[in-house]
Amino acid sequence: MAAAAEVQALLRFLTKDARVPLAEAMPKINVLRKQQLNTPEKLAKADEADLRSIFADEKVLKQVVNAAKRVSNPKKRGPSQSNSSPAKRVKATPDFVDNEASLALPQTALSVDELQHLSVETNRAPLFLAFTIAVLAYTQPDQPLSSRWSMAQAVVSAGAQSKAKYLGLTSGPTAEEDGWAQGQPKVKIMGREVAVMRRHVALEDDGDATASADAFWGLDLDALRKSNGPLIAGKDVKSPSGPPIHKPAAARNYLLKSMMPVDYDPMQPRESNNGKGMAAKKTSTQDMAKKRLEAAAMVLKAIDAACQSWASTLSAEDLDQRAQAWYMRVRPDVEQGQAGWGQRGQVRLADILKLRKEPTTLAAVD
Repeated sequence: MAAAAEVQALLRFLTKDARVPLAEAMPKINVLRKQQLNTPEKLAKADEADLRSIFADEKVLKQVVNAAKRVSNPKKRGPSQSNSSPAKRVKATPDFVDNEASLALPQTALSVDELQHLSVETNRAPLFLAFTIAVLAYTQPDQPLSSRWSMAQAVVSAGAQSKAKYLGLTSGPTAEEDGWAQGQPKVKIMGREVAVMRRHVALEDDGDATASADAFWGLDLDALRKSNGPLIAGKDVKSPSGPPIHKPAAARNYLLKSMMPVDYDPMQPRESNNGKGMAAKKTSTQDMAKKRLEAAAMVLKAIDAACQSWASTLSAEDLDQRAQAWYMRVRPDVEQGQAGWGQRGQVRLADILKLRKEPTTLAAVD
């Protein structure tokens, strides 16, 4: 997903450093990549006449050029940043924040063409989480990865609670229906408005935290109801378990353990232990974890390929709406009613890859 990382870096530069509105920045990404203007350093050295063909608005052009020169200047970047790092980076406060690097999406060395022939077994909730976290990289690129994981889990949890009540698996009002989301800011993700909590995040400029970013946690309304509140926007709840948010590491771990390649036989390790006892069982557990990790990486790469193919032509709102329909088209078939709750099924990655835009102008995703 190197191409996705490049897209995200460009989008972050345009929206955060050059202050270009998201809807205006997204269509420029593929054009910049095709012309090999895919880093601030290259943009800083580019002929303004060439850039003017991309950024027709003189004000926007100046913003981009000035930001590129500022970001690519080592003296202005500060000694603590590498040449490939943007001048402004998100720095989350240590309160209840997972290390951003540890929250990275899993990667696979398989090409998109190789994914065409593979399938994964999972149930609907993890697949919906995979679609949500993948599309948020394009619709909410300014949010730290920890925020995206947290908000993605908030969407999945809200949907699960509504579904459980609809199926008669739970009774009584949900925490949202009980009013625990009142007064909280809300963000619309995958067609659903979820309550969020503002978090303390700073932007680093020349090594100093000088400004606040508008970042969020996905609010765990059930946890808030159990703690009996109150929650004041912008304030962390002082409790041993932290604020009532969906923990990003928990969301990531849930996804990584919920998928499996369909050609994998879970009985095979047990039958081939050859009397090696605990050592063989440990190897089997590790092998299954690797296969689950690979399965999640394959699904995310397929979804990312679909998102990337449309990112330059759809607004963030349209891409979010499109992703909802995509999920509905490829989700595994399960039994109706309560019997289908949590039931696993197969997802053909070829079906996800069919969601890509026609490849007339599609850039390579490998």
